[in-house]
Amino acid sequence: MRDYSKISPKFWIGQTGKKLRISGTEAQLVSLYLMTCPTSNMIGLFYCPISYVAHETGLTIEGATKGLASSIEAGFCEYDEVSEMVWVIEMAEYQIAATLKAEDKRCAGVQNEYSDLPDNPFLARFFDKYSAAFNMTKKRCGSDDLVSPLQAPSKPLASQEQEQEQEQEQEQEQAQAQRAGTVPTPEKTGIVPAKQETELQASCRETWKSYSDAYFTRYGTEPVRNATVNTQVKSFVKRIGAEESPHVAAFFVQSNSAFYVQRGHTLGNLLADAEKLRTEWATGRSMTTTRARQIDQSEANFSAVGEAMKILEAQNHAEAA
Repeated sequence: MRDYSKISPKFWIGQTGKKLRISGTEAQLVSLYLMTCPTSNMIGLFYCPISYVAHETGLTIEGATKGLASSIEAGFCEYDEVSEMVWVIEMAEYQIAATLKAEDKRCAGVQNEYSDLPDNPFLARFFDKYSAAFNMTKKRCGSDDLVSPLQAPSKPLASQEQEQEQEQEQEQEQAQAQRAGTVPTPEKTGIVPAKQETELQASCRETWKSYSDAYFTRYGTEPVRNATVNTQVKSFVKRIGAEESPHVAAFFVQSNSAFYVQRGHTLGNLLADAEKLRTEWATGRSMTTTRARQIDQSEANFSAVGEAMKILEAQNHAEAA
């Protein structure tokens, strides 16, 4: 999750801002949320289910959907319901810069952020719009394959999507076999031994296993796994760290928070609340709405007592004088 976002005054008085104002407060609120929400990134192309918008803005699902539709009509963003990816079209320029010099380290950051995104319909258009400005070198072409515009692959390669599907099948077969009490050998499954994996790959594998096992225990079925889920696992591990990610993932599935239960403990929720869940896991205390209000009230009471003590001290000092 980013520490901050840039919001220009033009958001309210620019041409697009005026269109949003005409559309109503729901459009303004949703648009402002998209620029500052926990799942957003600096390039403005990110995963954002409508349920997140509704929950974190306080709007109903209908209100969030209406606000998003108005934002799209105003030309502020585009949204794909299948991948649940949103593209805030001008966000990269406002959050980063209009252009970057080739030696600027942010160019690599933009390319890495773009390369890690799950498959969605906006990848090619994003590259076409920003590749020159940010010196991007690898274009995503309608799938999870990365193709350099400067040089085509020298020989045919299996697509990343096919590799992910094979890996998913192998790991699911291994997980099912472990639950049945028979663990297949690496020669049979084709799974790469841990010593040949990078630390990130190993942690992603362990985090998925921890999440999957906890999910199976709770729901009696395997969780859905696809390209979007793989990217979410990778992003989660990067944010929390290799050592703690598996533990936090299992803790998340065990949570009885009404919000998580209603949404079936999806990985999207795990990623959105990553830091919050890590804190709850580490402290053993869940931060519910009720508890947050109690803490706020306690702080208010403490402040009131402090002010009263200062007044009494001042009075006593005056009487003594």
